[in-house]
Amino acid sequence: MGSLLLLAAVLATGDDGGPPAVAMEFKDSATFEGRTVAQYRTLELRDAPVRPIEGDFHATPGDRFGVVPVGPRPETALTIVWRPKAADGPELWLDANGDGHLAADERRAVPDKEFEVPATITVEEKPTPRRVERTLLFRRSTLGDGLRYAVRGYAQGTFLLGEAQRPALILDGNADGCLNTVGQDRVWIDLDGNGRFDPLTEQFPLGKPIAAGGETYVVRSDPLAEAVLARPRSAAQGTLRLTLPAHQDPTARISVELISDLGELVLIDRLDEPVAVPVGKYCVSWLKLEMTDVSGQLWTYSFHVDRPRNHAVRKDEETTLAMLGKLALNVAFDSTNSGGPPKPGDTVTVSPRLVADDCLYLSSSTVGGEFDARAAEGSAEVFLLAADGKIINRGITGFS
Repeated sequence: MGSLLLLAAVLATGDDGGPPAVAMEFKDSATFEGRTVAQYRTLELRDAPVRPIEGDFHATPGDRFGVVPVGPRPETALTIVWRPKAADGPELWLDANGDGHLAADERRAVPDKEFEVPATITVEEKPTPRRVERTLLFRRSTLGDGLRYAVRGYAQGTFLLGEAQRPALILDGNADGCLNTVGQDRVWIDLDGNGRFDPLTEQFPLGKPIAAGGETYVVRSDPLAEAVLARPRSAAQGTLRLTLPAHQDPTARISVELISDLGELVLIDRLDEPVAVPVGKYCVSWLKLEMTDVSGQLWTYSFHVDRPRNHAVRKDEETTLAMLGKLALNVAFDSTNSGGPPKPGDTVTVSPRLVADDCLYLSSSTVGGEFDARAAEGSAEVFLLAADGKIINRGITGFS
């Protein structure tokens, strides 16, 4: 019981015994004082389902499949099917309640270029799942049959910055329905107290150091902006050095995003060189590795955090992070025969997951440059074998 009380005290006052975190109020609007605050993202749609689809849905020629990447992990994304050329006009199927099924009442006619759909999204998985009601905004592409989407809403309130209470907003910058994504969500702060948010000097990516009153602060938030806190950052520094295994391609390029225990975002894109950073504990949140094969094709691998692991940086000391030294392919499967092993006729879902350093998972793999029209997502072939080793069936999976 004592540890629970201590945890509650830390959350109430901040980790360092400083000012308490504050709860901001959610506003279900796409604008603030006439200014658009909804951030749209392009949906990645394919010709085949990216995950098994159950329920009342039946595929038809021309269907486009994807997921709406809301929530903290790929597993919390919502299945979507877009029918831009349906016989009676465009249709959208969306797993709006997140139960993994597409029910008949989740099919919607789309008569307009812009439309909205209410949905239930998961914003936290641990210690217990937490789900909230939100409104998804969709826009049809001006050219082609694509879709863009945003999650409506932002948080508004005040928090202590130095010795002054400052009005602030937190915006969902990456359309995941959460308000705590460092480097992508946005925080607006009325630093000069004039009642306005200057677009050049008072709007920041979440996790960017903010100078105020002669000090430097870092603002952090939880997914619902119910615990927002600005904490002072020390001027003391150490260094971080990134390395790859010795057998790795010497021409490989790497970019790594790290988040400190204060919530500050640090980007490092140099290998085997010391980089000065503020002291603290750092967790790798994202890693991109680029390599060129013998034919000159560029391969890009993106990893996201799976299990946070902290690396301490101390004053005037160097910390080395050995990246991608340990790779493990974890495979999970599920079948329609939940009471036992799969039988002939059962549908078997195979989910491969490539894990690096016990803390990162491969979230995407692409072949070709960013502006290469021939660029495509890398894929893996999955074989279902009989006891004697013969191939029963095979399938293709991506990594997103």
